[in-house]
Amino acid sequence: MAIRKTGLAILSAILLAGFYSPATIAADPVQDAAELQKAGDYPGAFKLLRGSQRDLESQLNKNTAEVKAQIGALNRVSTTDEIEKIKARNNELLSQRKKIKGELAKVNSAIDEISATLDYLPFKERDTVEAYGEFLTKFPDSPFSGDAQNRLDDLQYAPYKEEGTAESLQEFIAKFPDNPHIPEAQEALDTALFNSYKERATAEAMEEFLAEYPDSAHAAEARVMLVGYQYAPYEEVDTAEGYAEFLELYPDNPNADKARDRMMELQYAPYKEMDSIEGYMEFLDKHPESPFIGEVQARLGDLQYLPYSEQDTAEGYAEFLEQYPDSPFSDEARTRMDDLRFLPFQEMNTVEGYEEFITTYPENRHIEEASYLIEDLEYAPFEEDGSVEILEEFIENYPTNRHVEDARKALELLKGPPEGDEPLEEGQAATEESSAPEAGEKPPVEGN
Repeated sequence: MAIRKTGLAILSAILLAGFYSPATIAADPVQDAAELQKAGDYPGAFKLLRGSQRDLESQLNKNTAEVKAQIGALNRVSTTDEIEKIKARNNELLSQRKKIKGELAKVNSAIDEISATLDYLPFKERDTVEAYGEFLTKFPDSPFSGDAQNRLDDLQYAPYKEEGTAESLQEFIAKFPDNPHIPEAQEALDTALFNSYKERATAEAMEEFLAEYPDSAHAAEARVMLVGYQYAPYEEVDTAEGYAEFLELYPDNPNADKARDRMMELQYAPYKEMDSIEGYMEFLDKHPESPFIGEVQARLGDLQYLPYSEQDTAEGYAEFLEQYPDSPFSDEARTRMDDLRFLPFQEMNTVEGYEEFITTYPENRHIEEASYLIEDLEYAPFEEDGSVEILEEFIENYPTNRHVEDARKALELLKGPPEGDEPLEEGQAATEESSAPEAGEKPPVEGN
């Protein structure tokens, strides 16, 4: 097996210079040489293997010569016994030859490996793109070509990776399209491009990035940031007008509901602070769909009713009902107005007064009560007199008065039972008398 010229030249120079004494052939030279290589003693490993190679080649030559001699001896012997001895010896020689060739093949292979290593070492020590490129050109079939190529690929990518800018990574991809680091560089380029847009920290930058690189691994993150960048300036200014503009520009932004709620709060705030009828009326006109409508209407009702309730006059409540017929306080105001209108007539407590009240306020809730009081007043003097003639006069003059029945019963008691009627049983008269309403009695009226 041929030995690489460069490795041999180096080792020959070392040996001729006298750095090593002639090697002693080891029992397992390949294993021993491997131990020397681990320790970095490549010349010693080569010397050991070279000595073993020469020894094995010498053994092989001797074996060959003896085999030939045995073959020649066959022509000179005649007995079967001698022939068998020669054949047996020849078999031994052939077995030895096979073993020698096997050992020699291993030694030669180890020498080739060391030679290749010695070829590779000076280029590896330089450890540059140029060194590995030169090595691969000179030794394309070297067992170290794979290692050299991997290191060359790493060194090509290293400076571009270290710089890490979009420009440097783009240059690397264009310059070394077959480099196995291209996928890593493309991923790094994607990140570098995203960071360049991210540094601008604006919605416009994120929109440009997504338009330019929709399939980027950072597209989802860019969309999240876009949402934030769109909302942030409006949230910072925090005005109703700003939020209105945001909702018009970005109706689908996830912060739309939050912006709408805040806008409505800010719209309501100055009116709430003003706390006036005019302000709340203006708010209802401008913002009819505000979630604060209920609160505004309740407060507006309070403000509208307050001065009238403080004044507490029938005229005031009448004015309130005319101005605010749909107010939540309209029932309360109407009740209080009716009470105040009825009060002076109630204090006067005359038939003429109650009749004037009924005529003046026909829809007042005390109309029925006033009617009952008129009947009470009409009946009172007749009831007080209690004579037959007076009660008959009352029945004749006031036939619709509800006390007519009372008067009739009183007359019956005064006149006694008609002739021929059986006297009432004990307790019966008392029961009938107790069932009749007393004079002046009237049905209960709500509010009294």
